[in-house]
Amino acid sequence: MDENKTDGSPGADGPRRSDKPLGRGLEDVSHLFLSQKAGEAAAGDQAAPRSIERSSPPPGSRGGIALLRPAALAKERLAALLMECADTLEEGLRAIDTGIPCHPCGEIDVLAVSRTSQLTIIDFETAPSDTLFLRGIGHFHWVVRNLPNVRRMYREHAINFSLQPKLVLLAPQFSLVVRSVARQVTCPQVQWVRYHTVDSSGGPAVLLEPVVGD
Repeated sequence: MDENKTDGSPGADGPRRSDKPLGRGLEDVSHLFLSQKAGEAAAGDQAAPRSIERSSPPPGSRGGIALLRPAALAKERLAALLMECADTLEEGLRAIDTGIPCHPCGEIDVLAVSRTSQLTIIDFETAPSDTLFLRGIGHFHWVVRNLPNVRRMYREHAINFSLQPKLVLLAPQFSLVVRSVARQVTCPQVQWVRYHTVDSSGGPAVLLEPVVGD
């Protein structure tokens, strides 16, 4: 028996390729198939983690529910939002002025007119504060005392000055103390609104929550 004859059986170094020719042309391209399989296996190992990441929910959400974070909002920015979107507080409400000085009571944050032509004073704070109620009452009395001047200032607007002005107060929270005191005040008519500022994809968003019966 020829000792140099190879029968294709496995050797000490593992399986060996048979010396039998693969056929015309196949010998030259066989390495391409081998390298392609190895490349596919390596690519499969690298792709697995990425597929897990793609199947995971995007950051900031769990199971399709978005997680919102509190956001800071400057008072000037909140005033601008109310000037633009006053009707979110009350249907048909339109803002007509902002930052109205009324010494010695500071400034009225926003002045608006309801769909029933009632003058509406809107005051707000960006942090919980019991002084907001006192400031709003002071602004109401200033408008009532200076009604002739207010009438001249806003004569181009359809305002029914026979109706007492309405007061709207916005804050992130109202204390139980100020709400208890407010129940004893029958005039002016006060609307209490909590607001929450959160981060969103388009920038800070403001959520309004009317306070009823607490």
